[in-house]
Amino acid sequence: MQLTNPLCRDTAAVLVAVLVVLAAAAAPRADGALCDKSDKAALLAIKSALGNPPELSGWNSSLSCCAWSGISCNTTTGRVTELTVFALNVSAPVPAAIARLTALQTVNLAYNRLYGRIPEFLGPRALPDLTFLRLDGNRLDGAIPPTATVYDLSLVGNNLTGPLPATFTDAEFGDVDLADNQLTGDASMLFGAKKKVNAVRLSRNRFAFDLGRVDLPQALDILAIDHNMIYGTIPAAAAARKWLAFDVSHNSLCGPIPQGRYTHRFGPKHFVPNKCLCGRPLAPCS
Repeated sequence: MQLTNPLCRDTAAVLVAVLVVLAAAAAPRADGALCDKSDKAALLAIKSALGNPPELSGWNSSLSCCAWSGISCNTTTGRVTELTVFALNVSAPVPAAIARLTALQTVNLAYNRLYGRIPEFLGPRALPDLTFLRLDGNRLDGAIPPTATVYDLSLVGNNLTGPLPATFTDAEFGDVDLADNQLTGDASMLFGAKKKVNAVRLSRNRFAFDLGRVDLPQALDILAIDHNMIYGTIPAAAAARKWLAFDVSHNSLCGPIPQGRYTHRFGPKHFVPNKCLCGRPLAPCS
């Protein structure tokens, strides 16, 4: 039958569109059919270890784990590749069952009340594909484990203590944020001419090392090392970097501030107090 009335044609088109949407909604998700059974069991164990928070009520045996909130899976294998439990105010140690999710690439447990030590399985030794780890805004304490050599690492805002592990010397970081802890000692191993790191944030710790002996990586465009005990001079190479963020205040640095197009973007508060820095934006060197 041919519809000649424009109103009828429009109505028919709307009905077809509605039917297509309903059919798509009713169709099972492809990733749901691929949910790995052992990974699903591990996720349920994680939920239990976190005290079964109501926000994770959708994590249940009746649904595919790949359809759960905060979970992503490999569409071919069904293995869990992302675990996000963000800002749920859960109070517990880091669940041991995470170690069973051996295909994880991303772990985000930020802004909860997790306590205890950072477990050694949170790193590429136990989780070989892990490249993103966020544990910021928790209550974790103790030393950073030597296995935490994750490409994008954020441990900001915990109660971590002690020096950085020696394994960080040869680690390949892209973004490392260790701010707002009680870490001590030498953090110069995070820098180096051949390093590919683009962001180093060490603010509000107790690090002490000679910044003048550091080779700044070519890719580095975020440097926040304020509120430490860092001494020496600012490397001359800082003048040539295209800084997105730069803060060396509240340290014991001395000497002329390297003058460059991007260092000129930052006012005095990014440089003072220090021992005896001078030059724009501070007073001229004598």
